[in-house]
Amino acid sequence: MEEDTNFDIALQTALLAKQDWYNSTRLPELLESYRLLFTSVKKLNELFVSKSLIDADPYKFDKRISEISVPSNEPFNENELSAVMGARLSEYETMLDFICTYFRFSVENLTIPIIKSMLEINAVFAWNNLSLGNAKPNTKGLSEILNKIKTNMTNISLSVISDNSENCSKSVTKINALLSELADFQKELYKGRLRKDLFTHPDFDKEKAFSNPENELAEIKRLYPKVIGKKAFYIELINEIIEEDQSSKKEELRAALLEKLAVKTEVKKVVKKEVDPKEYLMLAVNAIGGLSPILVLLEQKLTENFDVLYAKKKTLGAIIKAMFRKMFGLKEPEKIVTVVVTNPKTAMKSQHKIKVNELMIDIDHKQKLYTSFASNGPELEKIKAAAEEAIISFVNKQISENQQLYTKIDALDEYFKSNVESSQRAKIKGMKIDLSSYKGAIINLNKKRGEYVSYKEDLEQMRKLGISNG
Repeated sequence: MEEDTNFDIALQTALLAKQDWYNSTRLPELLESYRLLFTSVKKLNELFVSKSLIDADPYKFDKRISEISVPSNEPFNENELSAVMGARLSEYETMLDFICTYFRFSVENLTIPIIKSMLEINAVFAWNNLSLGNAKPNTKGLSEILNKIKTNMTNISLSVISDNSENCSKSVTKINALLSELADFQKELYKGRLRKDLFTHPDFDKEKAFSNPENELAEIKRLYPKVIGKKAFYIELINEIIEEDQSSKKEELRAALLEKLAVKTEVKKVVKKEVDPKEYLMLAVNAIGGLSPILVLLEQKLTENFDVLYAKKKTLGAIIKAMFRKMFGLKEPEKIVTVVVTNPKTAMKSQHKIKVNELMIDIDHKQKLYTSFASNGPELEKIKAAAEEAIISFVNKQISENQQLYTKIDALDEYFKSNVESSQRAKIKGMKIDLSSYKGAIINLNKKRGEYVSYKEDLEQMRKLGISNG
């Protein structure tokens, strides 16, 4: 009995540690993969609509999602391709947006039924098997669209399609692997909670249960409704518990289970070496890459919010003016908004004019550049090859520009809420959570820059004292 108690303690400790590891380490990775998938799907969807290959979803902004659901994959007629694929891609994009924005990524929330639904959503389009011969209607329809779009397309558009399709394939593959891994852990949690709640219940007859496997199963079945309630009864997992308790391989099974649940931390051998200050500086550059997924979300929300803001201005007069501009090849007038900006140091408020197009181009440029840093792209290699003075100048510039950009977007968040008609206000995407993440990422970047500057000062002091850098 003592060995059973020791196993129970070790098991519950391992489960708690593993759960904390998932919540702090593994699930943030899952969220980032979903964000990349959402961004790529959105870009493809926008391109298909702009090329009139699918119909824009007229109800996109009216949809209210409160839970995860799987878009349809039912067959449809060939002549319905544009309308059906427009609606299904829109629904798929909206569901991914809901997952990225509102769904809480935690072990407690990602139950086995939820994981099953998310895996089904990932299978709505087979991104790693896009072909006209695919039997699934959605994948076949998407393949037909991709096949049509390859004719009379610029190299830039083709590159956008290729890159984002590949991103979707890679993201879904990683997401599926993480979800399958989490589902396996949820099964162990189920078993662990059963041991914790049912086996320790005063009505559980341990002497009878552990006399033979049949009696243990009978005791579990008898008390299950009373202790666990109406939750699903997984007989295959119950049988695993009984195997771990009473089989001839009991010790091996228990040892294997604890090994499986152990949080593996990589132990690196410490090698004494000279530390290049440039390594500290590159940590700051890597922190710049961390801004990328945040800017992706902010860019998407700003685009949608500006669409809502300017949609109200499509009066008859505005439509006629737009027609004349198109007829005579005139440029669209610059969209400018005046926002109230608060100086973070003095708390003084002042008005600031923001040119919408310039702002969106700046954000798009930054997120693409930072994505290259985050994925070890060619831009990162250029930075690595540069001199320290050039790199620190670049880092300082990015900190300054992102601080200014944060202030503008923060002001725009308030502006949208005040300047959109009340009937349209529900369509405005709130940005407070993303702005909080943005501010934290900028602070982290500034901290990395400060560590480099401090290290350089220490090195200079050591040099003056005749101490080597070791």
